[in-house]
Amino acid sequence: MLKRLLAICFWLTISISLPARGPVALQNIRYYSYPEYTRVVLDLSASIKIAEKVIKGSDSGRLFFDLKNCRFAANYPFEKKNAIKIQAGNLQQIRIGKGNAQTIRVVFDFDKIGKYNRFYLTSPFRIVFDIYSQTEFVSHARQAREQEVPALDGSPSIARQLGLGVHRIVIDPGHGGKDPGTVNRYLDVQEKDVTLDIGKRLNAILNEHKEFEIILTRCRDDYVPLEERAAIANSNQGDIFVSIHTNSAPRLTARGVESYYLNVTADPWAMQVAAQENAMSSKSMAEMRTILDQILQNSKISESRILSQSIQASMIANLKRKYDAVEDLGVKKAPFYVLLGAQMPSALIEVSFLSNRDEARRLTSPSYRQAVAAGLYLGIINFIQSLGKL
Repeated sequence: MLKRLLAICFWLTISISLPARGPVALQNIRYYSYPEYTRVVLDLSASIKIAEKVIKGSDSGRLFFDLKNCRFAANYPFEKKNAIKIQAGNLQQIRIGKGNAQTIRVVFDFDKIGKYNRFYLTSPFRIVFDIYSQTEFVSHARQAREQEVPALDGSPSIARQLGLGVHRIVIDPGHGGKDPGTVNRYLDVQEKDVTLDIGKRLNAILNEHKEFEIILTRCRDDYVPLEERAAIANSNQGDIFVSIHTNSAPRLTARGVESYYLNVTADPWAMQVAAQENAMSSKSMAEMRTILDQILQNSKISESRILSQSIQASMIANLKRKYDAVEDLGVKKAPFYVLLGAQMPSALIEVSFLSNRDEARRLTSPSYRQAVAAGLYLGIINFIQSLGKL
């Protein structure tokens, strides 16, 4: 057990955040707002800890916190210095004020305060709030008690016991825009282009099922922040979330397909892959508790594992029909930022190694990308059929 905890700490502390020498700069406050869900992101120049407080009124409510030893960055948007009107779900606006020369107070005004979660991301440092529309106040302690207990003992999960099906599928082509992902310079191939093409092919196949609604987190070569991808899935009330990536390894002979679901891990390779897909960022010791809570309270671990297993098996079977030397690297768990906060079964698939000469050449081929998309499709369909809903 000690070795496992040390391994988790190692991954979370590859790069420990050092205290800022001067005031931290608040660079921006962004939000992704939808009828039933809002994600608010505070961009800061360095790490900072907060302790939010809630004031519940008879017909409204406020959540507020102080950013101590903090100032506005020179490029902070002027129009956001006093208030940001949102009016989506229960969140009405965000107010910003100066407590003193070194403190910025941030206030969320609600018509009624509902469920919310807060966590941190680094490189760059961000504070993320996930806010859900709800008619009554729910405390963090009560949220923890109400979490669905994953069925990891072989018994049917809550989703299966309730006979829940799949209607809305969210496909996430990894990377994009200024984030190319893995690059094979010899063949001039970038991960962002491969994943987008596979995502579009998968979208086309799934759209043949009229009962499904398919949502892509990006349809073009756009940069979509990691924290926004899960927000897109949550806001659209997705039933499953599949993130598509290509792999990379220092050992150029490494090859194969592997699938991941969100959980803590002591596997060094899984930690390395997560670090790559997390844009080489990591958590500080001070942030470890928050991240572990987010992962361990995830109520969809069981279904995410089953989804990952279904996709992995179908990918391997479909590729082996047409190609040789297809390695099955199995299903693993790891703490991927892109899956953090997703409220539905989710999986991240490393479809092949772009660092491997042979697999990189295959990834340039439209027929191979189509075979990959078909394998993903079969895995998703098999998962849905396992629910007895197709």
